[in-house]
Amino acid sequence: MSFVPSRKIAAAFIGVFLIGTVVGALVMMDYTDKRLSRFFNNTSDPGSMATRINQKYITDYQLTSDEQTRIAPLIKEMTQQLYQERRQFGTEVIGTLDEYHQKISEQMTPEQREVYSKVNEERKKGLSSLLLSDPTLSTQRQK
Repeated sequence: MSFVPSRKIAAAFIGVFLIGTVVGALVMMDYTDKRLSRFFNNTSDPGSMATRINQKYITDYQLTSDEQTRIAPLIKEMTQQLYQERRQFGTEVIGTLDEYHQKISEQMTPEQREVYSKVNEERKKGLSSLLLSDPTLSTQRQK
């Protein structure tokens, strides 16, 4: 009976482990990207967010109309606060990226800077539409 050298077994084991890790990471990235995008798209205004949460509470916890009436103002207040924090977070993220993109572009040649600037403007538009319900807010912040 011939045995495969232990190095080959170890290499095969490591290879299978690495392939599993890569596949798992890709699956999780796909899953979390969809959930994050869905979350941000579904929270574009506090009113629709409050309506969804109220409906979920009524369905999940079988709330009576009296209970729902008592918690509705709290849910409205919570969604207003979350909406404001989301906008503040988005504005800060975009501001930080703008600041560092500017510093990085200063290290490039004029040709590289032009391409870099165009790519970053497209990324900024996408990020603004994801994080902010009003993409012009980040542009106004810099002026």
